[in-house]
Amino acid sequence: MRVLLLYSNRTRILEPVPPIGLGYVATATQAAGHTVRFLDLMVSDSPEADLCTALADFRPDVVGISVRNIDNVVPQRVAWQLGEIHGIIASIRQATAAPIVLGGPAISILKSDALRRFDADFTVVGEGEDAFPDLLSAIARGSGFDAIPGLCYRDRGAIHFSEPVRRPHFQSSGMADWIDWPAYERGGAAWSIHTKRGCPLECIYCNYTSMEGHALRRRPAAEVVDEIEQVHARIGPRTFEFTDTTFNIPPIHAVEICEEILRRNLRLKFSAVGVNPLGMTEELAALMKRAGFISQVISPDTASETMLRNLRKGFSLDDVVRSADLARKSRIHTAWFFLLGGPGETQETVEETVSFVEQHLNWPRSLTIFMTGLRVLPGTHLASSSVANGYLPADRNLIDPAFYFSPQISERWVLDRVNRAIARCPAIVHGAEETGSSAERLFYKALHYFGVAPPYWRFLPLFLRTPPLPYLRTRHTAVPVSAAKLYGGAPAGPN
Repeated sequence: MRVLLLYSNRTRILEPVPPIGLGYVATATQAAGHTVRFLDLMVSDSPEADLCTALADFRPDVVGISVRNIDNVVPQRVAWQLGEIHGIIASIRQATAAPIVLGGPAISILKSDALRRFDADFTVVGEGEDAFPDLLSAIARGSGFDAIPGLCYRDRGAIHFSEPVRRPHFQSSGMADWIDWPAYERGGAAWSIHTKRGCPLECIYCNYTSMEGHALRRRPAAEVVDEIEQVHARIGPRTFEFTDTTFNIPPIHAVEICEEILRRNLRLKFSAVGVNPLGMTEELAALMKRAGFISQVISPDTASETMLRNLRKGFSLDDVVRSADLARKSRIHTAWFFLLGGPGETQETVEETVSFVEQHLNWPRSLTIFMTGLRVLPGTHLASSSVANGYLPADRNLIDPAFYFSPQISERWVLDRVNRAIARCPAIVHGAEETGSSAERLFYKALHYFGVAPPYWRFLPLFLRTPPLPYLRTRHTAVPVSAAKLYGGAPAGPN
């Protein structure tokens, strides 16, 4: 079959995100004997025209669309990114009668709801390396759809869904065969590497297990570093980034990877976006520094012992404090994510978190991002508890943006407290602040021109401290209070 695979994501938060998941699917599809055309809208200057050209020139038998995001998870400036999928599907329907298959993280979260909302023929939930080639075979035969794990499809007006099956093993993504890497690197991206799948944690707001399950499936360290060496020889990325949701759980796996890098004396640069306080040890921090790590992302979500329990983070405030201390001693550039407004949040718990940031994270290589309000995703404990306690109605369709904000606290007070922290510590940002300014883009272009290794967000603390930016942010940056309809009711307290 002629298969067009489309990466629909065009959203950049700290950097453009390469399509590693679709890379796995494209590689598996080609290995199954199909002809694959890969269309990456993230780096397209004219996405609609490029899609129409691909459809006309390639004449696909099947079109697969990878959907990464439902929305931007920022209640103060909501952007419902699924809206773009309607337009993409409409363009495909105008050009071809080929079946349309939706997959990717957003679809794995929404499951059969995605098929009810969009004019697609199938959705694949979970890992697609096996399910998608099996689906292509079933389409060719015209039967056998019920035997494919993770597939949603329509039959005589009813939607059928089979639970996904997790692959016990997985290898290299093969992404080097499919993407225009220089376009990503110019935008500040690092090359994505997966060392494991699954997450054993149970954070109340997270639906990651819909994609990869709870059980950890780890790749041998030697195999991971083999992939790094092969990609470096072929593509030469300036930085490799480990994109596991929990790079250092268990810590021994991360230690083995660092030791393998050191054993081979690679002298490359690395980053990790899933460093968890629970698995941060003095040994690992030292190894990461020696192995060439230049940046990491740590997401404690809170620095309140009460909220750590409420969010079911699985670690303690001592773990957060230790991580902050080790990050500073290692001098590895670190981005921190905190969520304010979860169940049980009060002024006291907010103050504990914001004060912790002011006292422990105000150093030159530290960037802090605050998010205010938690996106309620289907299938999470937060979703079920929000319905059980009357915060959200039972019939609320969570494909549309819905956010939880603690009724015990005023959203305006929280935002004012964050703004006061920004005035004291310029390297604090709120998720609702406008990003991608012309000055920021020029700054990134200069870094790339001079050969600096990504990810470029690690230079934002310097950028944010450069006059007159601190003055302008405190005078002109305003984060609006959320629309009440996004919550279960109007935000409590004086606004």
